[in-house]
Amino acid sequence: MIATLHGQTTLYSNINTDIRIAKEAGYQAIELHTDKLLRYLDAGCSAEDLRSTLQKHGILPVCIDIIGAVERSAPDERQCLMDEALRLCEVAATIGCPTIQLNAFCALAQRPWEDILKLTAANIADIADMGKTFGIQFQVEGAAWTPIHSLSQCLQLIEAVNRENVGLVIDFWHLWASRKTTPAELARLDKRLIYGVHLADGKRPPEGEPWVDENLLRGFLPGDGDIPMNEWVKAIKDTGFDGVVSGEILNEQLWERDLFEIAADMRQRMDQYWGVNPIVV
Repeated sequence: MIATLHGQTTLYSNINTDIRIAKEAGYQAIELHTDKLLRYLDAGCSAEDLRSTLQKHGILPVCIDIIGAVERSAPDERQCLMDEALRLCEVAATIGCPTIQLNAFCALAQRPWEDILKLTAANIADIADMGKTFGIQFQVEGAAWTPIHSLSQCLQLIEAVNRENVGLVIDFWHLWASRKTTPAELARLDKRLIYGVHLADGKRPPEGEPWVDENLLRGFLPGDGDIPMNEWVKAIKDTGFDGVVSGEILNEQLWERDLFEIAADMRQRMDQYWGVNPIVV
């Protein structure tokens, strides 16, 4: 396991503080939050300075999270998407970050599945081709409340994209909350398709009820929610994957706590669930 601090877990921090927290809390790497990264750059700070700070603290930049709404199809919106992708690819190459995360949201929700798949895949293929020139790969996440939410759908998308630098990030909460993916399916994955894992716990609406604000469902550190974490971790380990793992939360109350304490608690739980100090249940 490459223990990675997810910038979403320390949302109200900034990039430099995230790097210090990662170092002091015992992480090896960081998953950079895109909004923080863009704020850092827009303030006049440089990617070269960020690279120096990462190197100074010995923290690896393993992913930029995220480019969102990659299904955008209107010409002006699609151009904005490509501009954002180009900017982040340039930054990723400068700081030595190998991966950028991609998420499709709900702009195509009323379209047939064939259209959703075709349009989203076309955009990701173009982003992947752009990224390849920089040596960047892309991890696709299926969000529980979007049209592309199950492991099966994500695999269909990857097949349609048909690019060697596009794989998956396995987010436990999203896949569990959508009720369309089982640990047994995960265990059968080719580990080469898994670029990262989000160790995320939480709750979900009762079956048949509408989605509520995601932040109301994800205010739980691993082990405090309803996901059978040991079962999901075992499924990933059964693939032979032993790469980037980051713990993720989304919750206003947790973000108002001491962010170092949250990060340190998350780091300890990551070790426990990944088998360094196993949790007995």
